[in-house]
Amino acid sequence: MLLTIDAGNTRTKWAIFDRHGEITRHGACVNDQLSNIDLSPKSLGYERVIISNVAGKAHALRLENLLASHDLPVIWIKASHEACNVINGYAEIETLGTDRWASLVAAWHIKHASCVVVNAGTAVTIDALHKQPGNDQQGEFLGGMILPGLKLMQTSLGLATAQLPIKEVMQDKNENMPADIFAKSTIQAIEAGVMHAITGAIEHMANSLEAKCGQTPFIVLSGGDAAFIQSYLTDAVTNPTVIVDNLVLKGLYLLDRSAQ
Repeated sequence: MLLTIDAGNTRTKWAIFDRHGEITRHGACVNDQLSNIDLSPKSLGYERVIISNVAGKAHALRLENLLASHDLPVIWIKASHEACNVINGYAEIETLGTDRWASLVAAWHIKHASCVVVNAGTAVTIDALHKQPGNDQQGEFLGGMILPGLKLMQTSLGLATAQLPIKEVMQDKNENMPADIFAKSTIQAIEAGVMHAITGAIEHMANSLEAKCGQTPFIVLSGGDAAFIQSYLTDAVTNPTVIVDNLVLKGLYLLDRSAQ
């Protein structure tokens, strides 16, 4: 049994995988509540741990302290030149976020096709995964984009402007945002701007990847705002879109399996 941990900017997610690659238990907490979570092997029944951490050194130390007393193997992943039949095309390979790397590995394993891989959380990452010509078994990460997430974009407007009604926007976030780009109120203008910024970036990436590889890529979405974004993408793109829960954790499982 394997404990996978995805420590993100705001939340830490975890899952237990059995030897067949199935998730048997999972959970999440905001990062500053990590000490309240029981991740002991006695409780969860795992034999080793693999971690993706993009939350910084202080949070890494919290995780180390939480796991130290259990005396089990712990792997902290880094992006590599190649893993699980995915080539990393980043200029400085190890600077690629480990969450993005694990997501790319998982997306390739799921689709074995060209994909736009989107993680929609505090930040939104939009990455291009290309199926190499003449080699159906090999994917290549071409590069990608990082944008502020839905909440972060709205918050940044509130911090930088004096009169925009950000509180009302944040309160209404779970309601449907207007698809009409010709917004007729300030709140709707903010909502439309935020949503079209993200969906427009995804659409542009999908079109650019299709032009490069000659095939319509899948759009693989994960993260807390994935369903919200997908509902607007259906009006913007003809690409097949799919939401994959726990994409980073599934990538960590695959990376661990390849290392065994």
